[in-house]
Amino acid sequence: MKAAHRSIPAACAFALAAWSAPAHADPACATARRETVVACALAASPFVRAEGHAVEAAEGHVRSTAPWFPSPAVASVALARRAGSEGRTDALNYYATLTQEIEVSGRRASMRREAEAERGARQADVTVARRRVAAEAYAAYFAALAARDAAEVARRLEAIGATIAKVTRARADAGVGAELDAELAEAASLRLAQASISAQRDEAAARARLAVITTGDPSRSVAISGDLRPLAVSRGEARPPDARPEVQALRREERAMSMRAEAFRRARVPNPSVQVFVQNDGFNEPVLGAGVTFPVPLPQPVGRLYAGEIDEAEALSRRSSAQAAHVTRDLLEELALAEADLAARGREAGLYTEARVARAEAMLAALATEIEAGRMSVRDALVAEREIIDVVRARIETRRALCASSVRYALAAGVPLEQGVK
Repeated sequence: MKAAHRSIPAACAFALAAWSAPAHADPACATARRETVVACALAASPFVRAEGHAVEAAEGHVRSTAPWFPSPAVASVALARRAGSEGRTDALNYYATLTQEIEVSGRRASMRREAEAERGARQADVTVARRRVAAEAYAAYFAALAARDAAEVARRLEAIGATIAKVTRARADAGVGAELDAELAEAASLRLAQASISAQRDEAAARARLAVITTGDPSRSVAISGDLRPLAVSRGEARPPDARPEVQALRREERAMSMRAEAFRRARVPNPSVQVFVQNDGFNEPVLGAGVTFPVPLPQPVGRLYAGEIDEAEALSRRSSAQAAHVTRDLLEELALAEADLAARGREAGLYTEARVARAEAMLAALATEIEAGRMSVRDALVAEREIIDVVRARIETRRALCASSVRYALAAGVPLEQGVK
């Protein structure tokens, strides 16, 4: 079955607005659903917005490489008054020049390629950020579902424990049961009541965390809708490491640094400057002319040949390449571990079927009747109660672990979680 099912159109609309207004302004985020939890989390995430601003900065860098000329034109004007002699009138002398540097080395093209590669790296960073925020949202959503179900089970178990304690105390008061049995039953009832309080606390904490992720406001009440059903991901859906945005970002940074080194190498080529001048010299003698000037690069350390800048950029390029290889290895390891964990969690969850858990809860509810009828001793009932309770609780825990494992596998496999997965 295909795993990368896309979410409903409304969720896609939310995802596209990830850099706009926070999600707590949208009533659709008041209820956490599988179809919308990712969109709400993306819209509320300052991390995603920060990476989006990094893309905007990179766009500005690309635009900075658009000018044709490497420097602005330079205009200069000089005026002088020459006093007349031997009957001549005074003369106003002026000298005006316009100078423009012309690039001939191709440095602008290298700088543009560097800026475009940097922009691509930042765009890949946005994809990484959105994907990780989506994984965090799914994990928090499943944790809240598990906490909700655990609290409901804890309340039912508390009621069953109270019933058993009540029946046992009535038998002891009537003289047909031991006082010790009544105390043991009441102790078990207190333990279940304490567990219920703890489960309610965990549910409140899980809801608050989910509210922070989806709305940015932990005090806001967020309803939860859905069930503990893992993400529909399959082993054949894993992306190769080179297609992952984590690796692509580093590869683009490698190219950006390589283009920066190339730009510095091209900067060694002197750019000529074309100069046009007009002059009124002597006694109103007009002069019009043009010229070309060339810088004379001197060897370091007398002059500047960008040797240090080139070495730095090339070293940073090699560093990004090594980091890409390291990240590739880590991604392959994470995928192998996540795949093994998902398979094991699936087998664990398969042990606790709905039918088995339903039978366990029915047995728990019948314990009080069995004790009251005298068909089971209180101590045997308490031992059975503990074992059966473990089965009921294990059902929720194994389902929660399976759902969390499916999120980790989807993230490790490179599934586009930011687009929503059913």
